[in-house]
Amino acid sequence: MELWLLRHAKADSFSETGRDQDRPLAPAGEAMCQRLNAWLRTHIEHHPKPRTIRFSPALRTTQTIEWVTQGLALPAPRPLDDLWAASTGDLVEIIQTLADAPGPIWLIGHNPGLSDVVAWLASPLPPPGMKPGTLVRLNVTLPLQPRAGEIIEVVQLGAQI
Repeated sequence: MELWLLRHAKADSFSETGRDQDRPLAPAGEAMCQRLNAWLRTHIEHHPKPRTIRFSPALRTTQTIEWVTQGLALPAPRPLDDLWAASTGDLVEIIQTLADAPGPIWLIGHNPGLSDVVAWLASPLPPPGMKPGTLVRLNVTLPLQPRAGEIIEVVQLGAQI
């Protein structure tokens, strides 16, 4: 099964409400999403398109997936509350629950959970790791277990200054 994992793009440090879930994307995060959208437009024809897309309900992940998928012929992303602050175990359970959904499956969430599940499924990412806006494509074998997958591709389109 092909699995896409995307860490939300760079977010502001604070929200108007003071709640972590309400932090919006920073201008650098919006620019990063635009670059990832452009990358997807040129590369998605060479990859199987995600057919199941779930994202954390946090504002920064909602904004990330909206910007990244804008104008692309993909199924509508749907929020999944369990992706908020998901641990490795939570993510493994989510992936196994979605295993019967049309693939590839794309999850948009947060660290440290995403980095940890990549390391558990395949291997730790080389430095700089799973920075904001990093997309990791994996091939995983079910049932999930440690090292049951391999990293196909890591896309890091860092901030331009």
